[in-house]
Amino acid sequence: MAQYSEIAFSFKRLPVRLSGLAIGDEVALNERKTPDQLCQWILEEIGHVETSVGDITDYRSLENMKQERRARVWGFTHLLTRADMDRLRREYACEESDYPAADDVGVELPYLHEVGFAYGLQYKHVLD
Repeated sequence: MAQYSEIAFSFKRLPVRLSGLAIGDEVALNERKTPDQLCQWILEEIGHVETSVGDITDYRSLENMKQERRARVWGFTHLLTRADMDRLRREYACEESDYPAADDVGVELPYLHEVGFAYGLQYKHVLD
């Protein structure tokens, strides 16, 4: 967050299913989220500030869905680089699941898998 001083961040009680909301150069984050969850969502919301144009809350629009995905991938790639993902795959190759790798980088398992999929990687127990 400190690297983006032009963005005004706030923590608010948002609806449970809403993790964050970016409007212009202001980002509201759901105060109910855990620190690991917030790390993930902060970067996605910064991604919206950096890549999205206009109100994209109507997900019936293909263009809005594309902008949502673009912001999400922006967040992924700024949190974990391809080199980070390759290191995790090497270091945790013998593990029964990907939970230890997710714990290593402080993200939830589904998020780790989404990042990997963005880089074209496959994971163990994706449906956990």
